[in-house]
Amino acid sequence: MTVIDIRNIFSDRHIELVDVNPSYIYYAEEKNEEGHNNLFLLEYNRKTRKERLVTNYSLEDPTFMEHIFAFEKTMILILENGSNSLWVIEIDKKSGGEINRRKVVCTGAFKECMAIDENHLLIYMAPDSANAEVFEKYKEITGCDCLCYLYNLRTNKKYFVKAPMIARLGCDNIKLINLKGERYLVLLDPFADESIKENYYREQRWINADIRDNIWLCKAEELENDLEEGYDSFTKKCIASADIKALVRYMGSDGGVIYFRAKEFRSGTEKICSYDIAAGTLSIEATLDTSDAGTVYLVEEKPFKTFAVGSAGTKYLIKGIVNSEAEVIYDNSIGSFMTCIENRYIVTSRSIFSEESQTTHTYYYIYDAQQDKYENYECNCRVKGNTLVLY
Repeated sequence: MTVIDIRNIFSDRHIELVDVNPSYIYYAEEKNEEGHNNLFLLEYNRKTRKERLVTNYSLEDPTFMEHIFAFEKTMILILENGSNSLWVIEIDKKSGGEINRRKVVCTGAFKECMAIDENHLLIYMAPDSANAEVFEKYKEITGCDCLCYLYNLRTNKKYFVKAPMIARLGCDNIKLINLKGERYLVLLDPFADESIKENYYREQRWINADIRDNIWLCKAEELENDLEEGYDSFTKKCIASADIKALVRYMGSDGGVIYFRAKEFRSGTEKICSYDIAAGTLSIEATLDTSDAGTVYLVEEKPFKTFAVGSAGTKYLIKGIVNSEAEVIYDNSIGSFMTCIENRYIVTSRSIFSEESQTTHTYYYIYDAQQDKYENYECNCRVKGNTLVLY
């Protein structure tokens, strides 16, 4: 495990981590200086342990919210205030110089966005008062609450997305995977919440509709081409599906492998399955014991791991189920389990409310199971693979 402690760099500064990679950590910091809001994009060199200013911006509009997406050589900064326009700024990580700066105007009020790759954004717009009728008619036709646009940074063109699935899913149901330089999208298309779907199963004799969960896979480049051509459908592959008798739910990914949970309602059997993108094969990774009400299964989404968390008296019992061989017992006084690194280091969190200050303080603990000792920190914590960042 590698611990990167950059609290001394930040002291009391409020920062947001953007990217953690083997050489650098990128983060954003917003400050109010002399009545002006300023946004700083910074880089921490993991080898030299020095901080470097990449670039900074004066936010003339105090209502601006920023969304930052990091890639190998660039960062994309989105500035928006919930209106019908947003600024899209492409920044070179090394020089801090702007590659592109564009104002993009869409129909509706900004809701959310995501970068598919270095060159393409999906932008979702919600109804506003000026376009209420347009959105109402659009929903009648497609069933979608939001409009979606694909924006191409290279050509400075935006395309109205005519594929209802992309407009309907939203950012939370689109996951990105990079496999040997090729980007894929995992599209999560559940019928409804788990409890709702199980209720439909119980009442299935009265239901004729196709009640189904699907998980789809597509190549980012093919999707972008199809959307730019204005097609109302696109090239995709269904990698998991469950009708009214079962469900499938995405859990995470690791490299080119996608993991999902499958549950059969009749028997109550739950399994963790995987789909290997390169091989195109499905596998069963584990069967979950749902009969033990005292065991909770926790997941680390990316890179994917599954742990069974049980309890006995004042002890937590941690056992790795998928992509982990951990078998650790620790005292619950040091907080709730978050993850286990290298089958040895347990990361936990504990929140304590102060009556005096009327504030909640969060502490993170790193417990070394081999040496049976721990350290705790009052700060923020982020884990990526075998790297733990304290900030």
